[in-house]
Amino acid sequence: LDDILSDVREYCPDAQVIFDTVDLHFLREQRRADLENDAEMAKLATKTEKTELGLINKSDVTLVVSPIEQSILQQKCPDARVEILSNIHTPLSVVPSFDTRSGILFVGGFQHPPNVDAAKWLIDEILPALIEANPTIELHLIGSRMPEWLKRIRAPGLRNHGFVPDLAPYLSRTRVAVAPLRYGAGVKGKVNQAMAHGLPVVATEAAAEGMYAVPEKDLLIANTTDSFVSQILRVYDDEALWRNLSEAGLENVRQYFSKEAAQRHLENILSGSPRSNHTV
Repeated sequence: LDDILSDVREYCPDAQVIFDTVDLHFLREQRRADLENDAEMAKLATKTEKTELGLINKSDVTLVVSPIEQSILQQKCPDARVEILSNIHTPLSVVPSFDTRSGILFVGGFQHPPNVDAAKWLIDEILPALIEANPTIELHLIGSRMPEWLKRIRAPGLRNHGFVPDLAPYLSRTRVAVAPLRYGAGVKGKVNQAMAHGLPVVATEAAAEGMYAVPEKDLLIANTTDSFVSQILRVYDDEALWRNLSEAGLENVRQYFSKEAAQRHLENILSGSPRSNHTV
């Protein structure tokens, strides 16, 4: 990597080197290590942090997806230029109504460990308590690269789809999206996507991080099994609350995650001057 950066600096001296983090890997690894009390994961997080911060300090601009991660990097790399360029979604113009929907939706690529952890909590604890309260509710579990042990699970209320070629039918027919992520980093596309389709979301604080979302206005927050069940049932049965969350979620996406918002950020990023000093 250092050789590549050296060549860029030598042969393209006027080019800006922009590091798009997607999310801070070391932050996600640190949070997982803390959650699982995993010393080996903590060591990996330290190694990843050294690599990421080294690249940040050698780049002209570093892109992050949330103000949380921007703040973290401003503390760790005070001389670095860190800008926000977040996820991009197009808000739906017409949202299918409350009374045409049923069930709850979880979406996540299962090559990503936080999604596997979230699905396990959802199936093992949240869904049984939810079914006990309302036996008619179904959970639609969707995502690519689902591990075999997860594919084989059968439980009351569980519709285990795995990969589907098109999410649109599920986003338009289910009543609530859930994001029970216990750790992670960056901005969660599953939350953005649901809100862009006018689908109310019940999420942990970890899943809502960086969303500019106001709890009780843009989405509902739950961090325990009992609170997850309570919040799901609350919006599932209250059409007025459902409609308010749906409309506020769409506006959140328009303001912070639309193409227009991304264009404003990108124009600002590209109009800045490159840093004059580099250590490669």
